[in-house]
Amino acid sequence: MSKSRGISADIQSPRTKLLYFIYSASNNRIKANPGVKSSLCSALGYKSDGHFHYDWNYLMNAGMIEEKQGYFQVTDAGKKEFTLQATASRSNLTMIAIGVAMVFFTLTLELGILPKESVLFFGVVLIIVGALFLGVNKRNKPKMPPKARDLLKELNRR
Repeated sequence: MSKSRGISADIQSPRTKLLYFIYSASNNRIKANPGVKSSLCSALGYKSDGHFHYDWNYLMNAGMIEEKQGYFQVTDAGKKEFTLQATASRSNLTMIAIGVAMVFFTLTLELGILPKESVLFFGVVLIIVGALFLGVNKRNKPKMPPKARDLLKELNRR
């Protein structure tokens, strides 16, 4: 019986970790020095060089990484693999900033340091940030063909 696969398993696959390693490096690239592939193979816990090179070649052929000007770098296609993760990270940081701002506003309003109008300004900023996140979310949603959208509407009516 084969192992079940899913998004969680794919995220933790050696191939995804390899791509994420380069994506996480400064400017989404690493220097193509001699021995860097062997170091990556060892650091990422590959069981064999063959598995590493299979994944490396897959990422190169899929256009997710490329060698350019002495660097191995993640292409735009490779960066898109982490759009959801990056968006979630930004959302989380935004929520933390909002929480800190709310505590700050509460304290400064209570102490009479800031005027009450600052709360209105803060609300407007939150609305704008929320609208931006909605726009990003719509852009990252899988696009369904019209026929599939019609089927979904039909199934939801039942």
